[in-house]
Amino acid sequence: KKKDKCGTHLFIAEMLNTTIIQSSNAFTFHAGRAQAASILSIQFDTTLSEAKDFCQDQLNCVAFYFPVIPSATQLDAPENITFVSAIDVFEPSADDQWRTFIASDPTKAQYVNASSFAFEINPEVIQNPYLACCDKARPIPPVEAIEAVDPLERISCDISPKEFYEQYELPRQPVMLVGCSEKWKARKRWASFETLIPRFDNATEWRATLDEEDLEARKWGDIVDAMVENRTFYIFDSLDHPTGQFLEKDYAVPYPFQGGDLYGYLKDFPDGDYGSLRWFCVGRGGTGTDPHMDPYATDAWNSLLYGHKWWIIYPTSVIDEEVLTCNPACSVEDPTEQDWYASVGIRAALSEYAHGERPYHVLQRPGETIYVPNGYVHSVYNVDDTIGVTANYGSRANFESVWGTIVQVGTEAHWKQMYYHVFDREQRRRARDSKFWHPSEWEDDVWEDYDDYDHSLEDEDE
Repeated sequence: KKKDKCGTHLFIAEMLNTTIIQSSNAFTFHAGRAQAASILSIQFDTTLSEAKDFCQDQLNCVAFYFPVIPSATQLDAPENITFVSAIDVFEPSADDQWRTFIASDPTKAQYVNASSFAFEINPEVIQNPYLACCDKARPIPPVEAIEAVDPLERISCDISPKEFYEQYELPRQPVMLVGCSEKWKARKRWASFETLIPRFDNATEWRATLDEEDLEARKWGDIVDAMVENRTFYIFDSLDHPTGQFLEKDYAVPYPFQGGDLYGYLKDFPDGDYGSLRWFCVGRGGTGTDPHMDPYATDAWNSLLYGHKWWIIYPTSVIDEEVLTCNPACSVEDPTEQDWYASVGIRAALSEYAHGERPYHVLQRPGETIYVPNGYVHSVYNVDDTIGVTANYGSRANFESVWGTIVQVGTEAHWKQMYYHVFDREQRRRARDSKFWHPSEWEDDVWEDYDDYDHSLEDEDE
């Protein structure tokens, strides 16, 4: 770079007359398309990884570009990919309609017109190269299309908590568990809307949306009307209230997660609104969440009893869900949830992030329980009518963030209980070594008895 100019291609020494930083990647990404290029071939139903391999194998392949629309038959492949042996003119794309990948091979630099690759530095674009354009690009994909590109590993729910912690929680690896709900009463009681309707009095209240209205307390009778009349609704309510506690008889915490919740040792944490972080989820097909990361540094498990859910899980390098929300500059007016999934969501697997990572498309089926560690931005769409239960929890594998949340969000009693009565010796050491020590720096007048505590006990075997 030089002054306020920056090159989008690395072979531009004659333009900038300055030091060039060589990309360690085999290709560099550019938003836009070649307008004047020597075409080698056009391929269909080819994934981004396959396109890179093909171009690297061809001695005269300099670049490839594609429209940012998935193939009608394959969600992780664009409609077509054009491979070229030279680029004379490049047209940047401000609305993320086209993407180009240019080989980083220095021997191919002479076939790229470097003067076409200059632009004004825009830090926002550099950090977030993919605009979230909600433009009704495609219909919502069917179950079969999502299932075809689902890469998530399936494992038995019989795995022990210790093995699960070591193999999935500690490495922070999403996974799908099968068979967790086999012995649950919910398998019959939550088998459909019809089996659920008579279980509650019409006067009971649930936190839900109706039609296009906001999430708030709704009468069960009004929700039942929406079920029967095929209107849009979505229940996302805590299981802490008396009616919700009635449902606790229908399910159990899946075996691999039992005993693994650090927050479970604390009373009234994190607060009254979130309760014990357990939720009952019932949704009409066509409803979904915004892209989000779960709150309070929590991991999550989500068990589905009825219907199908489409999960889009972004790499951990995506830490700001705001960059995934509909951008007004290139979106339809007042975009709906379906608009997001039909455009930004459906194009997710065509976007490449740090270290070549791309988002997952995951199909969750009845009887499956998905595990999502904290740190993954994700969104969830009800492909059809669904019923399930989910819970958030503080994992030992996310220790520093969980401890920091207790210190910052909880009360003095919360972190005293955790430090003095729950943590083992090694966890107390990690708490003291964390940036959240000493807790008195985060809240005044805390731990008055800290100096009176015998810390030599922390060095004894437990």
